[in-house]
Amino acid sequence: MVSSYIAWYLFLAGAGGGAFLLGSFVDFALRVSNRSWLRGASAVTDAGLLAGPVLVALGTVFLTLDLGAPDQAFRLFLTPSGSLLSAGAWALALFCATAFAAFLMGFADDGPGLRVAETVVSVFAALLALFVVLYAGVFLSLYPAVPFLNSPLVPIVFVASALATGAAVLTIIGFFRFSRDETIGGFASLLRLDAVLVAIEAIAIAAFIIVSLMGDEAAAHSAAELLSGHSAMLFWLGVVLAGIVVPLSVDVECLRSPNPSLFVVGAASTLLGGICLRFSLLVAAERFCLVDMSLLSFWM
Repeated sequence: MVSSYIAWYLFLAGAGGGAFLLGSFVDFALRVSNRSWLRGASAVTDAGLLAGPVLVALGTVFLTLDLGAPDQAFRLFLTPSGSLLSAGAWALALFCATAFAAFLMGFADDGPGLRVAETVVSVFAALLALFVVLYAGVFLSLYPAVPFLNSPLVPIVFVASALATGAAVLTIIGFFRFSRDETIGGFASLLRLDAVLVAIEAIAIAAFIIVSLMGDEAAAHSAAELLSGHSAMLFWLGVVLAGIVVPLSVDVECLRSPNPSLFVVGAASTLLGGICLRFSLLVAAERFCLVDMSLLSFWM
């Protein structure tokens, strides 16, 4: 069974990995192209190169708390089994290490050899960030005993949410980091991207629920609980209203009239929706009892 620690881990690791991927993408793009919109976006997205590993490291703390004892976490490293759980633990640790290393190397004196090394480490960190973002959804989707989450659409939902919440993290950091003029310039480059990411997240969530309702009885029952059962308020107010409707409405309004203060409200709402998404999916999910195959709550 899962607890709130896992929900917080899923949120923090997803948002951190998403922020780092967005920051890395703009950073790599700037190395081959000096377009103005990339320069504007980098003023906000470069924060993800540090905020990303910090959030993932914090998420790892919650994952360790869920295991119940630090020695169980160390056992994943000292006795690797080749399982997805062990691979995920190593990916989290290596991502944080390489991301912090790349960040520090960026402040070192320029030199051809160092620049090449920094690029290699940055690429490796970005690949690990992609694994971290994919890992949670893939891990949850591989267990037939939890029919609601045993779907190939679950990783897509988690990746879409990770990128949307990652963009929200960068928006909030940028708002408090820069002057108003710098903020407007950076946010203008991200508005359309933010709207696209939230829209993709909405489509992925809708597709997942529709497929679940059309699936087997256990998955359909969990989907119904999400829509009209004990998880309905968390889903409709948290995921749909706070996580989708408010951010999209803010993006549309800011495209007409740039307003950093309003944009950061939309970003905060996206983060709230991301937290609610993890909690609502885990609360609505049910698992099969291995003794009599009855359905039990997946939530501890």
